[in-house]
Amino acid sequence: MFYNQTRFKFLNMKLSNLVRTLFIVLLIYSKLEAQITIINISVQPFNLTPEALLNVNVMNNGEEKTTRVLTQLFSADNTVLLTVKSSPFKLSKGLNSVGASVRKVESAEFSGSTQGNYLKTTHNLPSGRYKVCSVISAENDPETSDNFCDELEADFNQYLYLVNPFDKDTVDSKNPILSWIHNEPFSILRQGEYYRMIVSEIKTGQSAEEAITINATAMVKSYLKEHQLVYPYDAKELKPGSMYAWQVQKVSDGVVINKTEAWTFFTRRINNPKSSKYVNLKPELDGSFYEAVDGFVYFKFSEEYATSGQLKFTLTNDKSQIVEADIKKDDCSAEGVTLKSTGTNLFELNLNTKKNKSGFYKLEVKNEKNESFYLKLFLP
Repeated sequence: MFYNQTRFKFLNMKLSNLVRTLFIVLLIYSKLEAQITIINISVQPFNLTPEALLNVNVMNNGEEKTTRVLTQLFSADNTVLLTVKSSPFKLSKGLNSVGASVRKVESAEFSGSTQGNYLKTTHNLPSGRYKVCSVISAENDPETSDNFCDELEADFNQYLYLVNPFDKDTVDSKNPILSWIHNEPFSILRQGEYYRMIVSEIKTGQSAEEAITINATAMVKSYLKEHQLVYPYDAKELKPGSMYAWQVQKVSDGVVINKTEAWTFFTRRINNPKSSKYVNLKPELDGSFYEAVDGFVYFKFSEEYATSGQLKFTLTNDKSQIVEADIKKDDCSAEGVTLKSTGTNLFELNLNTKKNKSGFYKLEVKNEKNESFYLKLFLP
């Protein structure tokens, strides 16, 4: 009895699998026997125009007929970015490959989203995953039709690079400025997409990529909206004489879909530290800057020749707005602040009294000859 029941179930299972297989075969056969069959859609994520969405390869098993193609491009969240409809065109018997017949655009409608506007302007897809679907149908015969969908991925058309510090450079600051660049505007990021920067210490024998992938991070900054980032003061402090890897990644729904190379930078080793309380002014600004300590900046102005000239101080913020400067002599001199003397003139700039905000500032000092000297400084 038990044997017969088991045998019946086994035969029933085999019959079910056979029916399923026959159904699939019939479905494939009916697809092959259909008068019109879309073989594929030949599109690329770069130089994507309305005309390109009509590049549909079609097999026609019947006689020549007049047809239309309607193609739609969808984003990863199924938002329609572009809808293209062709004018009527002749479909010959046999395989109709791209370019075998004239396919003109009758209408093209871009969505009003940031991604749709970007596609319309640049003819490029922002990096990410997409779906493209085409429908072909015979004129005056809606029963003779076919549809086809395919996935499309765009990532290689976006350049995403690290800029500074250059690979294997040495940084002097515990809070260096990390710069990167990419060619897509931040505004086209869809929900769930963002850029993040990762910094990890490199252990002996590791590559930069391994350090980013395996090691605990020293710093992770997500949802970047600018191409420059000062290493955060609340992040893990960079250790002198160490090597770090850093990388910028594009993340979509928790998955990394694009990333820069992993670069390295070294932090300078401290050897017999010397006093560097006073910083020299420079005739021209460069990439270096002086970091305020507890809100104070100490600088010096050297005068080789005997003179009783005056100095003029101008402090501006990163928006080029003039900020009131609280400057005094720092050499126990009874002379006025602006009156310089022969030799080294020492000054103290107090950024605390005016309750200045954190950021970059520029100090310009002019002598009596109207010569300018500069100091770029950073207030944490």
